[in-house]
Amino acid sequence: MSIPNIRRSVLIAAGAGALAVSALFTGRLLAGQTERHGPRGQDMAPRLFARISRHLELTADQQARIRAVLKDHAAEIEAQVRAGRDARRALHEAVLGEPPDEAAVRGLAQQLGDAHAGGALLFAKIRAEATPILTAEQQAKLQDFHARRRHRGDASLEKLQDWLRGEN
Repeated sequence: MSIPNIRRSVLIAAGAGALAVSALFTGRLLAGQTERHGPRGQDMAPRLFARISRHLELTADQQARIRAVLKDHAAEIEAQVRAGRDARRALHEAVLGEPPDEAAVRGLAQQLGDAHAGGALLFAKIRAEATPILTAEQQAKLQDFHARRRHRGDASLEKLQDWLRGEN
């Protein structure tokens, strides 16, 4: 496997992990488990859920059923989000540490990877429970959304590579 292919695989894996964590955070927001306070934080979860509901054209029954799935997993989602947050913070502190400790950074990066893996598995489990609630048309809209996100990641990688080579 060539270096560009390895880089691409690593970036895609990192992007997938980030997407999974983002999805878990979104699930947490939809489940009403936000930590933010104040005017914007209080209405973020309902606004996000309403936006997704409008985009997918969810019925009131579908909305209630999906919220119930998320609420059933609220404790798992919260634990996973906290684990990811704590792992990211610890890794960030280690990266900024002086002098750099390669073994510590590698160990903490592995912990972050493990947290992302746990998040991806939880997301897959929740998705498997929520997807049957959607109609075939809604599932197609969701697949289209994921396909667009995938292409956006490819385009971002290409722009980064161009910039690093000094082409832009």
